[in-house]
Amino acid sequence: MPRFIKMFIGMPFFSLLLVGCSSDVSTDFKENVNYSQFHTYEFAENANKTATSLDAARVKDALNYQLTNKGLKLGTDKKTDLTVKYYIQAESELQSYGTSVGFGYGASNVGVGFRSPTRYKETRYGKLIVELIQNTSNQVIWRSTSQRKLTDEMTPQSRITFIDEQISEMFKTYPPQ
Repeated sequence: MPRFIKMFIGMPFFSLLLVGCSSDVSTDFKENVNYSQFHTYEFAENANKTATSLDAARVKDALNYQLTNKGLKLGTDKKTDLTVKYYIQAESELQSYGTSVGFGYGASNVGVGFRSPTRYKETRYGKLIVELIQNTSNQVIWRSTSQRKLTDEMTPQSRITFIDEQISEMFKTYPPQ
């Protein structure tokens, strides 16, 4: 089999391998912090004093589960080690559709085709962000951002699954080494 054909067939598998190995979250943390000193946490208060959304309640439940599994306890007084802040950052992107380009060739002719107009559709989604704030210094010491998109088209069950998976992925490497 010619080398070109082997490369052509192998490229989709290689691309799938790369995509499959990419992380769904990006995490940043402050170095030179002894994360084993933290034992209790509290959630940041809702600054707007508005009702908690369904997704916010789902995130809080998932965070409680993960932090408890990491050995932290939800504090009952105001003397906790960490404050957990979480939010769903609204973002949007433009998706284009409607334009197509074609290319063809024959024995002695080459042809190119182009079709327009291009149409755009704005897609809105949310990115889940979690921050851990050290209460003694009031500084963010750990932050994780979901790279996947929380969309309005998701069913309630798929939203729960999405949030649980993303929070679990975020805390896989907590505490940082």
